[in-house]
Formats: sequence, C-alpha cells, structure tokens
Amino acid sequence: MTAPGPADDRPRLLLVMPYRQFVTKAQAEGFWVGAIWDPRLESPEYLADVRALADCYVEADFQDPETLRRTLREVAEEQRATVIHHLGREETMVTAYEVAEDLRAELNPAAAIRLLADKHAMRDLLAERGLSPVSFEAAPTRRDVPEAVGRIGYPAVVKPAALAGSRGVFLWREARDRAEWTALVDEYGYDGPFLVEEYLRGPEYSVETLSRDGRHQVVGITEKLLGPPPLFVEVGHVHPAPLPEDRRRALEELTTEFLTACGYRFGPAHTEVIWTRSGPRIVESQARLGGDRIPRLVELATGLDIERAIFAALADRSAGPASPTEPTEPTERTTTKAAPATATAIVRFFTFPPGRVDEIRGLETAARLPHVDELTLRLHPGDTVPAVRDSKSRHGHVIVHGPTPAAAQARCAEVLAAIEVVVDDTPVRADGRTGALGTPV
Repeated sequence: MTAPGPADDRPRLLLVMPYRQFVTKAQAEGFWVGAIWDPRLESPEYLADVRALADCYVEADFQDPETLRRTLREVAEEQRATVIHHLGREETMVTAYEVAEDLRAELNPAAAIRLLADKHAMRDLLAERGLSPVSFEAAPTRRDVPEAVGRIGYPAVVKPAALAGSRGVFLWREARDRAEWTALVDEYGYDGPFLVEEYLRGPEYSVETLSRDGRHQVVGITEKLLGPPPLFVEVGHVHPAPLPEDRRRALEELTTEFLTACGYRFGPAHTEVIWTRSGPRIVESQARLGGDRIPRLVELATGLDIERAIFAALADRSAGPASPTEPTEPTERTTTKAAPATATAIVRFFTFPPGRVDEIRGLETAARLPHVDELTLRLHPGDTVPAVRDSKSRHGHVIVHGPTPAAAQARCAEVLAAIEVVVDDTPVRADGRTGALGTPV
C-alpha cells in the first residue's frame, strides 16, 4: 500500500478501478484520491501511472469478492475515506457499494446498483412498473437456454447475465444456431446465468446522464452503430444522435423514470434503448459512463468534460450541509449542465477480416487530417488479425468531428476510405471495401 501523505483537509475519495484521468480530474476538484485496482485488468505500465498519480494505491483480487470486500474496508478505514465510488466495470460494483453502505460512505444504495448490474433484476423491475415491456425469461445454465428460446420464440437474443462489453450476446434465429452459440460461450468459459429476450428491432441509442441527489440530467443521446448479427458488437457511435424532438423527449423521459425507479441517486449512467414500432424499449443500463470513447464525443460536440463534471458535482455536494449518505432535495445550482451541441462527433471502430497483415497504408496521412481527433490501429505488419467477437477484440478506432451531422459523416467516410490493411495479399479498406475495386468484404 502506498503510504498516506501529510494530513490535509481535502475530502477523501476512494475510487475502485479509476482510470488515470479519473484520478487527476478528481484531484483537480479538490479530492484526496485513493485507488483500488486488480493488476490483471490493465498493463503494468498503465497501473504504474495510476500509482504515481493517486494519493494512495492498493491492489486486490477482484475475482474474489471477499478479498475485495476486506481490502476495501481496510483501506477505507485506514485512510479515513469519506466516500467510496466505483466508475469501472460492472462486475465488482455491487460489492463495492455494499462495503460503502456498511461504512456510510456510499453515493447510491447498493440495491440501486444491484438493479443496474443484474440484467434479470432490471427486467423484473421494468415489468413490475409497466415500463418498456419486453418478453424475457431467465435461464440459469446453458442447458436451459434452448427451451427458453423456444418459449420466447425465434428470433431471440441470448445474453450472458454476468458478462459485459457485448461479450457473448447472440441472436438465435433458428434451431441450428445452437452450435454456433455453444462455440461462442465456450470461448468465454461461461455456463450461466443467461437472459433470453425477444428480439427488439429498430435503431439503438444510449442516453448519457448525470444524477445528483436523485435528479437525473440528460447530458445527451448517442446513436449506436452495430455490426451484423448474430453478434451485437458496436462498430461506432454518433453524438448527438440526429433525432426528431418528440423521439428525443420520449427517450429522455423513459430513461429518467427508469433511473428513479431503480433508486439511483448520484453519478453517471449509460442507458441503452431501442426505438421499436411500439416505442422505446430499454436494453440495459450501467452505473458508469458510456464506453467506446463516448465521453470524448460528448466533449467534442458540447464542450462538456463529463468525466470532470462527476467530481465537480461531488465536490459541490460534499461542500454542502449534507453528508454523502444523506439525501437532499434538488437545489437550483447545477454543476453539470451540458451546453447545446454545436458539432457532431463520431467514433468508428475498425474490424478487418482474419488473416496475416502484410502491409498497412494511409494511416499517417489520415492521422494528419485536421478533423481527426484520435486514430489508433492495433495491428502491425506480420500480426495475425483476430476475429472480432466483442468490444475488446476490435482492431482500432478513429474519432472525427464536424460542424453538422452530414459534415462529420463525410469526414468519417474520408478517413475510413484512406486506411487500408493488406490481409493475406488482399487490400482491405477500413470502410470494409477491398482495394481499388471497392468490393464489400
């Protein structure tokens, strides 16, 4: 454990799985920051940076709930943490909030986090409240899935209830898909539980929110771009989503009503919604920021640093008369107000076909374009291109921005057409076309 520094009067914030920017942005808002990490979840170089930045750094085994629980309690008590907050992956959020609740250092009831982290519990809540009705059935193990799919009816979506990041989500369209689905869950070594749901058809969005004292502010709505079925791997996002006003308002109202029903009180949430012929239907929600660089898209489009806004709101709240565990009435002051979008930002992920990389072309030229904010390709000549099965296996990404949706789309298309990876002697562009012929692959 990193030894505590000299005593000071900063509010003491213990963060579970904080990324580097969370540490620095919390400190910029006046917090002493402790960090808890599992060393298997990031590279040694990355965690060395977190260790250097944090006021206190501790490692724990996140796969062992009791070890994590004990470590959190010991560090929080030794370091006199007044707030415990978890902004990382969902798998350990409930454990962290249960400890926080025991120590009266929570920002949300553990029950609220449990509802957001447990896909089955979320569906039960929505059904009880008559919100966003969706046919679903729980399947405790993989042996129970085929019969559940038969009762829901083809096509059905099968979700591993305890996995995140699109891992193992599969569209079961007919009985013979069982073999492909079995091979997929075998890759993850996952046996259950599962959630089987009706297939919701329509465009998909994510509603980005920041909550404070039970009041939910919609920061913006992001359009989600998905790859082909049977998987549901996201290949891009557009912020803000180009939406008519009535649809935007309906998405916002459903999301805020859902978060209130969960009992969620403070922090970011990322709620995925599909617009069906019957209206909006919630897919799932997480008590964290959206992944896939969505916070950066928000900042490019609106100027709001949503990551720092979390800690600005927490600092303002901590400075008031109520402790973090005492609910307060909404106040007039808002520290997380997003400006109206003045631009459109897009992230597109690269998904090249499997094979051996012979050559990469156009990457440096694309990176120099003035409207390119980020450009990363994780492939090099000589590498074997892995198949894309989930969000972690995608091959890179580009972020572009433009003054209008049309301009941003055109600039994104320009970049995708400029980057070419030669795979097994076949030139493949980042937009999915092969070489000069422009034939889709």
